[in-house]
Amino acid sequence: MREKLYSCLICGYKGLSQNPLYKGEYQKTFDICPCCDFEFGYSEDHDVRLGFIVTPDHLIEAAFQLYRKQWIESGMKIAHPEDIPEELKNINLDIENFEINGFND
Repeated sequence: MREKLYSCLICGYKGLSQNPLYKGEYQKTFDICPCCDFEFGYSEDHDVRLGFIVTPDHLIEAAFQLYRKQWIESGMKIAHPEDIPEELKNINLDIENFEINGFND
């Protein structure tokens, strides 16, 4: 039986072994997305350009958006291409028309 995989809240890739949402609430799973390299429970506090901060719960979505923005601006590099199915590796996204809530307003 195949393991159920969950979608990354940053890039949307369905490759997480643990769901970062439990009953609609964010949970720190320390699962790392093989696509964008976000680690749920670590990256929102450590990988923002502000340096180490502890992100308050009410600002967690802003931390996700900041990480997503940084990932897109750095070329949307796939962190672990060996873990990504071959058919997804050659997708060219036009980031000029890439719409993410909160960034194109």
